Amino acid sequence: MRKLILTGLSFLFAITLTFAQDINPETKAKQKVDELTQVLTLNEDQQAAIFTIVLEKVTAKHAIKADTTLAADVVKQQVEATQATAHQKISEQLNDDQKVAFAKYLEEQKGKKEEEQAEHKEEKKEEGNN
Repeated sequence: MRKLILTGLSFLFAITLTFAQDINPETKAKQKVDELTQVLTLNEDQQAAIFTIVLEKVTAKHAIKADTTLAADVVKQQVEATQATAHQKISEQLNDDQKVAFAKYLEEQKGKKEEEQAEHKEEKKEEGNN
């Protein structure tokens, strides 16, 4: 029954993401906390603390990307620093088992991001050859 509910929530989450292009920071933070709750089985106190951390990260990331005076490499460095700080703060809220699961989750997300970037580069390369 629990798996069925989680599957249903995951499906709704996926549908929501496909329709939500301009998401405000609170909504994005809520979605991320929901995802982390499924992966890490967070309790309510952890959810509240992590929501605050994720909201700060999302808001800071948006502000960094909105600053048009920064060079692309500086933006990338600041975003990575913001993410690293948020990941450390999130880890501080977790128990030992959750920390292991969170590290695994971050590795999976990093792998997915690298795959997407590789596919994007291939697409650009193919467009350039045409």
